[in-house]
Amino acid sequence: MERTSKGEIIIGPILDLRLKPGMERVRNGRVQQFGPRIVRAGKEIQPCDFSLQPAEKHHYALEIEGKWMWVNGCGHCNQNGEKMSYVVCDEHDRCQSCRVKREDATTIPPRNEWDSGGGVWGSKDENGVWGFTCHACHAAQEAEKRAEALARIVPDEDYDEWDFYSEDTAKCPWCSAKICTEESYDADGESHECVECGRSFSLTAEHSVSWTTKRVEGGSHD
Repeated sequence: MERTSKGEIIIGPILDLRLKPGMERVRNGRVQQFGPRIVRAGKEIQPCDFSLQPAEKHHYALEIEGKWMWVNGCGHCNQNGEKMSYVVCDEHDRCQSCRVKREDATTIPPRNEWDSGGGVWGSKDENGVWGFTCHACHAAQEAEKRAEALARIVPDEDYDEWDFYSEDTAKCPWCSAKICTEESYDADGESHECVECGRSFSLTAEHSVSWTTKRVEGGSHD
């Protein structure tokens, strides 16, 4: 079984006389667009010369030694260590938890009157490979995480606010979950809700300043 330099399985040649060596190729989902396409200010000025669509959604066109070939783009099929595939084949496009196929997966329900719902949750498995988790599994995982967080909450009489004062890492004062502070460096009593236990708390960024001085050559005025 022949493979590319990235370890992808080569399916076979693309039998289309319009293909020439060195042509530009852009992937648009499963569609392969050939020839230069010019877009300016969001408006297409020049369309691509032509498009091709492979028999399988995870196949894509790749020029190899001057010849255009169909190549398997599914990292699961290739088993080449790829962490994120552009398109996964139908057989491997499954929930990372219950293994249900995407077409049969429970999707995200509408969250408000303006949301139509649909879709699934992006996720990574224990090996760091990207995929998806169906809504049913995601809801179960969130419920388990919430239960574990609630179990960590100590009674008020055992709570000591100094355990959460001026710490290097922000933690929820209820369940001690780590808090993301990437956008809170100017926080001053900022209201937050813990993503794990669901309890509310305030967040304040504590800043300190230190100074360093060094002698410079010629600094003496004697």
